[in-house]
Amino acid sequence: MRALHLSLFVWLAVAPVACAGSEERPKALVPMLHPLVVEVAELEIHASGVDRFTACAPPGELGQAWYPLVPEWTAPAHAADADAGAPGPTVPVVADGRSVTEAAVEDTRAAFRSCYHRGLIHDPTQDGRAAIVLRVGADGRVARTESYGVCELQTDVVQCMRDAASRLRFSPPAAGSDTIVLPVSFAPRAGSQSETTDNDSYTAAAYVAVESLRPELHACEEEARRSGKGVEAWGVFDMKIDKTGHASDANVDPWGGDQDLLSCAVRVMQTLKLAPPAGGRGNVLVRVSFNPRASSR
Repeated sequence: MRALHLSLFVWLAVAPVACAGSEERPKALVPMLHPLVVEVAELEIHASGVDRFTACAPPGELGQAWYPLVPEWTAPAHAADADAGAPGPTVPVVADGRSVTEAAVEDTRAAFRSCYHRGLIHDPTQDGRAAIVLRVGADGRVARTESYGVCELQTDVVQCMRDAASRLRFSPPAAGSDTIVLPVSFAPRAGSQSETTDNDSYTAAAYVAVESLRPELHACEEEARRSGKGVEAWGVFDMKIDKTGHASDANVDPWGGDQDLLSCAVRVMQTLKLAPPAGGRGNVLVRVSFNPRASSR
């Protein structure tokens, strides 16, 4: 969904009032600011951790971040804590003057493209992007993989890329652990034909702010799972943004699924923080779905 940018000014003309013995000039036109309203595409929260937006954010400004700040990470004390990567040969990263990230990007290019092409069989129109994050342990092996900023790509495609990245091998990091981010973007040869709007920058930032709440939303899902409650739910969150950029309220309508899970999600979404909106107030609309079934998308 694209952002909806309401007209910022409505000019009101005040009719002159006749007073006995005098003539009053017409009063100046008074601008009235409407709240800024942005729409964020549906965010799917999956138990596997491979979450995604069903549509990508607008490009925003040049150099604007499209995924949240990746949290710091320390290698686990025991190798058993690391993810079990998919079996297969390792992909060596050679020290040939390239940075570690540049080498990793080049050494995963063919595998990532293969994952994408396999996904086209099920959805020939998909394109999108994902930041694949590699957590490298003390031995140079990838201890775990994560994904951020995923949009429009199928979860199977993202998981395939994470599996491919898990087979990389690096020189043991001097600090005992390392984090490598591989930004991946798939686009049609003709490029994106989407139109832009005046508030694209604010909308793009809203995507990042909403995604930054993923850990807390997963905590809601995990608590529901431990309690034996339903782990499937969805709701459209309409959040009022005050002049400081904080979510002052969150209304959910429509909605479906487990109410307790959604109640937890409401508490999380009310912690949303954005830049102060133009005019001092705004609204952010976003649908959040927990463990959506393929047939319901």
